[in-house]
Amino acid sequence: MRNILLVVALTLTLALANNAFCEPKQHDFQKGKLINVTTDERLIEGTSARWAIFTVQISDLVYTARGGRVRRHSGDFTEGLIIGDPVQAAVDGGELILLKPDGKELKTRIIKRERAQ
Repeated sequence: MRNILLVVALTLTLALANNAFCEPKQHDFQKGKLINVTTDERLIEGTSARWAIFTVQISDLVYTARGGRVRRHSGDFTEGLIIGDPVQAAVDGGELILLKPDGKELKTRIIKRERAQ
């Protein structure tokens, strides 16, 4: 009887914990402007790798952030975003999250913050 209660309690605890971790985090998106999208190429252990670099202005701050790795001949590394267009963006610690035109989130790592001129 004791083992059954322990199994039930453990199952409920895991279910509640799993539910808390599975909920998508709500981000505080703000209106920003996509200033530029480029690529950065680096040599890592003899292999050349490219990453997308996004520059976004949110109010008086300009964020430069590194996106995902860009594969050779991958096509659109801008993820459907157009330079100069308004974009929904959120800052979450060291990440800049952009809302793509298809409604999906694009997570990038902030590499520089600066005041707008």
